[in-house]
Amino acid sequence: MTKLQLKLTLASLSVVGFLANLDTMIVATAMPTIASQFHSLNQQSWLSLSYLLTSTVFQPMFGRATDLVGSRAVLFAAVFLFEVGSLLCGVSQSFIWLCCARAVAGIGGAGILVVIMVIVNQIVPLRERGNYMGIMYARLVVAIILGPLLGGVFASFDWRWCFWINLIIAVPAVVVLAIFAKKLPHTTKADVGWLDIDFGGMILLGASVVSICLAFNWGGSTFAWNSKIVIALLVVGFTLVPLFVAWEIKVPRFPLIPMKMFRFRNVTTSSVNNFFTASALQGVFAFLPSYYQIVRHDTQLISGLEGLPFVVPLLISSTVAGKLMTRTGYVGGVLWSGGFFTLLGSGLLIMLNGRHPRAVEYVLLVVTGLGGGFLIQSPVLSAQSQVTRDLLATVTTMSMWSRSLGAIIAIAMQGSIITNSFKQAILASAAAAPYVMQLLAVDNVSSLPADVQSIAALSYGSAFQMMMVATTAFCAAGLSVSLAAKNQKLS
Repeated sequence: MTKLQLKLTLASLSVVGFLANLDTMIVATAMPTIASQFHSLNQQSWLSLSYLLTSTVFQPMFGRATDLVGSRAVLFAAVFLFEVGSLLCGVSQSFIWLCCARAVAGIGGAGILVVIMVIVNQIVPLRERGNYMGIMYARLVVAIILGPLLGGVFASFDWRWCFWINLIIAVPAVVVLAIFAKKLPHTTKADVGWLDIDFGGMILLGASVVSICLAFNWGGSTFAWNSKIVIALLVVGFTLVPLFVAWEIKVPRFPLIPMKMFRFRNVTTSSVNNFFTASALQGVFAFLPSYYQIVRHDTQLISGLEGLPFVVPLLISSTVAGKLMTRTGYVGGVLWSGGFFTLLGSGLLIMLNGRHPRAVEYVLLVVTGLGGGFLIQSPVLSAQSQVTRDLLATVTTMSMWSRSLGAIIAIAMQGSIITNSFKQAILASAAAAPYVMQLLAVDNVSSLPADVQSIAALSYGSAFQMMMVATTAFCAAGLSVSLAAKNQKLS
């Protein structure tokens, strides 16, 4: 593959990945409007939860599939599933239909995000990957900027365009990838049939992840933490973990997650580190728009853009980190520096309560973003630096999956803390209590009486601070584990 072909291929892979990132941002912005159309405002979280659950569950499957049937076939299958899910969302006639369609799109989105990174790792040498990763992750910034804008526009005249847009953008990327399809990696294992696919592992892992994620999402909000359903979900979810490990070791010929890769120290430390630091990389950003709408009284559009002080430094530091790792040939310094500054930034974000100047808040977000950018690539490269080529796709998938799993659990934990603290404070106020559902949905907050907005701002500011205390603890755990990683030379 020539340099021009490589750049065109990477650009097309970025556009395909951009689809999944943009979809998440658009739907997050338009979610209250979409749910209101189906008279399901109090169930709006399912629009994102249904997508996140299937995305998290199916990531290991797609990673393993690239080993068995080749990256090229899996990539086009993932894009097809994502587009079918988007089409079903666009024509949905009920809220349940829409959530099921989002689940289908989530399966495709999981495959897209995993396979494009696997392909990059297969066609770019380890030492040079840092240079290209910054380009690949630039799509995140574009999606974060365009997502709230497009989500607000589409919600104002026809929310179904939130999903039609995916069908339009996919065309040029798929055309370019089809042209260079024969250049894409297509290494397969000999004598592999459908019976060799680890369906048992998929079922055990899926049931465990869904049970744990639902428990953390429902606990303290939909159901009390000591309710039978939450306890049952936690018991089932955590009981299935050792059963899954035992199954993977003893039964399948080609396990979904080969346990032998955890013999490598860096694979284990990277997976655990990704799980914990995902709370700062993704969880914080998820709640910033609500913070700025309720505490700072900003519009939905402006609040979405106020995440840029976090995201832009994240992209810049990710690119710089890639250059540093390529030049030095080592990951350790970048990995540990990222962990330190992420911990520092998340600890400083405990100050966010609406009582400090905006400039101070933006500086704190910049510090957190700079640290987070150093952790975008370094844990994955740290894990890859110790394994052989036959485990490359699986290790890459494991690193990404642990981040996704950490994100969905962290967001559930953070959401539970914010929702419970905020709700209790609002219900304690006679003036604000009648508006509790509207405030929890962050629906047209600016239309509420001034005294209610003031009470809500103070309450949400305090709740956000409590959430950041827990987030900082997660980051501290991630940094502690990363210190055990071996500073392996990239070669």
